[in-house]
Amino acid sequence: MLLILGGVYIHFFTHWFERPQIVIIPSFRPAWRPGQTVFPVFFTLNGNYKLTSVKVIPLQGNKFNPLAAPVWHLVSGSHSVPTRAFFYGQPIRGMKAALKDARPDPLTPGVVYRLILSAGGSTGVTDFKAKAIGE
Repeated sequence: MLLILGGVYIHFFTHWFERPQIVIIPSFRPAWRPGQTVFPVFFTLNGNYKLTSVKVIPLQGNKFNPLAAPVWHLVSGSHSVPTRAFFYGQPIRGMKAALKDARPDPLTPGVVYRLILSAGGSTGVTDFKAKAIGE
């Protein structure tokens, strides 16, 4: 009986069997290149993760279409390096474009995008809106 109560306690009151959620905080940085139309987007994570997938998909209105073509999609190559932060479109060590020679599309001002990250069994999702410079 004690074993059953212990199992119930572990299941309902501890997080032993839950996979950690990746918390993503998007922020905007001052532009550093002439001719840039949107502020660079910087993503900070709540820890160091060996990312296995990075995908940015534009929302259609306020709706997410998982079949929409990503504007940026990286997958783990041979081995990922623990990552805590990165800019949209920057190369991430240990990762490569999901499609050979694909480059990230420029972000469009005012469009809302969804960033989806995977790191082993952990995932994280956040939405962000590209901001025009001078907005």
